[in-house]
Amino acid sequence: MQRYDAVLNYKQEDADWSRDMRGKELVTPVDLQRWVIVFTRKNSAMAQDLVQTLSKVGPPMGMRIAQPTPCEIPDDRNDSYLSALRQQVQQDTQMALCILPTNRKDRYDAIKNSAVLITQLKGLMVVGIDTYHDSAKKGRSVGGIVCSMNRNLTRYYSSTTFQMQTQELVDGACIKLRGALEKYHEVNGALPERIIVFRDGVGDGQLQAVHEHEIPQMIDCFKKAGGTEYSPKVGVVVVKKRINTRFFASLNRGQLGNPPPGTIIDTEVTKPEWYDFFLVSQSVRQGTVTPTHYNVVWDTTGLKPDHMQRLTYKMCHLYYNWPGTIRVPAPCQYAHKLAFLVGQSIHRDPSPALADRLYFL
Repeated sequence: MQRYDAVLNYKQEDADWSRDMRGKELVTPVDLQRWVIVFTRKNSAMAQDLVQTLSKVGPPMGMRIAQPTPCEIPDDRNDSYLSALRQQVQQDTQMALCILPTNRKDRYDAIKNSAVLITQLKGLMVVGIDTYHDSAKKGRSVGGIVCSMNRNLTRYYSSTTFQMQTQELVDGACIKLRGALEKYHEVNGALPERIIVFRDGVGDGQLQAVHEHEIPQMIDCFKKAGGTEYSPKVGVVVVKKRINTRFFASLNRGQLGNPPPGTIIDTEVTKPEWYDFFLVSQSVRQGTVTPTHYNVVWDTTGLKPDHMQRLTYKMCHLYYNWPGTIRVPAPCQYAHKLAFLVGQSIHRDPSPALADRLYFL
């Protein structure tokens, strides 16, 4: 990893650069100038320690962190937190941080609900799609859709769609994808030349439905968004995490161990009629590492299998909530977090004003 003339070295086999990143400047740091911290009187010392720690670790990373607007509340009732947020959060507030004394779900849901309401490929958009069951309404699912907005694949535009068991996800997703393409055009001045969709939450029995129903509608949606002459190159990759397959690497003296992160298996154990591969993207300290299975069910991108596999692995490095690699490409995990938040806590479409913010992390 390199930033200008600085080189970051880390042990690739550990797939974790949290220790090595300490004191290193970020590629695109963002100053935190306008933020609010809400805490109870009991947690005031903890809040002060947190602010001091952030002030120390921010500058070496290239971030200037200003003093927050402190808001001490008398108790930990949900209404106290919500009232403080309504009073303190302004239009230009960058972040509101609440220190919670316990991990009660109802308090977390109330705060999140309040917050929600208030190597490069040229011209590439990466899309993550995942679903989660809505806990408030039986038979209804939430689809999370997250699309990249810039060349570095670090800015995202998100939306949700709801569907009953008798409906197809793509029926509502097409409208959201068209909105994402319009936003991409607004940001970049042009529509993407390639669109790669990582589709999570699909079982083997649903692959035919995805191929025959979802993909044609998705491609038609892309063309409608850009006009009759717009015909992007499209790849659709089904991501499967819940598998029983395990792989082992031969180590010194014939011993077996986990394969190193970045290991690709695309022969022998893959199906000849599929364009699929297994990727080991993580490192584990105990037990056996679980690979992720990728099935490329549609591909007109022109990318070689090696390039598709490399892109998939690189996307596993770009999840903001973890200083290392994760099991799936970052847009997939973002889509899961979004669908989980809406299905568990919000139960309705979030505010469109938050679409270009990763508020669900």
